[in-house]
Amino acid sequence: MHSILGYTWSELASILGVVSVVVGFVYWLFSYSGKVFNRNIHRGLEPFLKQLTDLNETIKRMNENFKRQESDLEELEHRVDEHDRRLDRHHERIRNFLNEKERDNDK
Repeated sequence: MHSILGYTWSELASILGVVSVVVGFVYWLFSYSGKVFNRNIHRGLEPFLKQLTDLNETIKRMNENFKRQESDLEELEHRVDEHDRRLDRHHERIRNFLNEKERDNDK
């Protein structure tokens, strides 16, 4: 009868079957324990993940508000500059008027 390493074909098939069952069980054990571990980690971290998501949304809303405030501020600065120019023109007109009045009084 043929043999490999001193084992017959039926003995090798039996050994291969036992090794396959053991390897399959170890694989299943690691796979299942990994899933359970991941599930427990997720449950433990879920409140933190929710808070992180809420924080992210809050930061996005704040950024939108800051952008709006920035554009409002730029518009306000533009209006202030316009009013400042008008005030300068009015001041110049008043000065010219007073100068003319003073000249008229000197005559």
